[in-house]
Amino acid sequence: MRYFFIIYALLAVLVVSIGGFRGEKFKDTPIRIFPDMDEQDRIDAQELSPFFADNNGARLPVENTVPQGLVQADLADENAKQFTNDNSYYHTGMFDEKVFGTGLPVSDLALDEANLEAFIKRGKVVFDSNCAACHGVSGNGKGVVASYGVPGVFNLIDSTLPDGGMFDVIANGRGNMAAFGYQIDLKDRWAVIAYIRSLQYARKAPLEQVKAAYEAAQ
Repeated sequence: MRYFFIIYALLAVLVVSIGGFRGEKFKDTPIRIFPDMDEQDRIDAQELSPFFADNNGARLPVENTVPQGLVQADLADENAKQFTNDNSYYHTGMFDEKVFGTGLPVSDLALDEANLEAFIKRGKVVFDSNCAACHGVSGNGKGVVASYGVPGVFNLIDSTLPDGGMFDVIANGRGNMAAFGYQIDLKDRWAVIAYIRSLQYARKAPLEQVKAAYEAAQ
């Protein structure tokens, strides 16, 4: 046992002499047994590169290509994850790429009285799968994740964001929230927004308007 501790101590001294103490700063080139891709052939944003003939490091996608796993919007069915460069309100939540709009793009979604209820129910399914863990089942910002002390979870019930603003947050993220543009399809983002609006309305509606529906769900 004595030799074990002697060998252990020698190994500890050897490791410290080679690697230094944790947090110590030095100018020498570090010894890296596993480089972990520390040095790569990469280009920073807007950086020039002599590798390309025009020296422009930022390259445009090859013409007519589509990101892996997505389908061009005009060729996709409603269940496919869609890709588009369309800057319309339906695809961005903005008008003229500047102003977030209010209201659902009813014509693009082909909504009417016959399918509106099913559209909102679809929004509930997507919301429960992707949003409720943080924002809570009721959208009050008190989901499971928030209960573990994660800060900045938004209370959707009190949100004053316009519909287009919500669309942008879902697609691109904001603050601690990651972007869900890939996970949640274009039409489903609007369905989630419609469901959130129904939650807000239910909270503010007179009791006699929602009592029957509430009791029926019990």
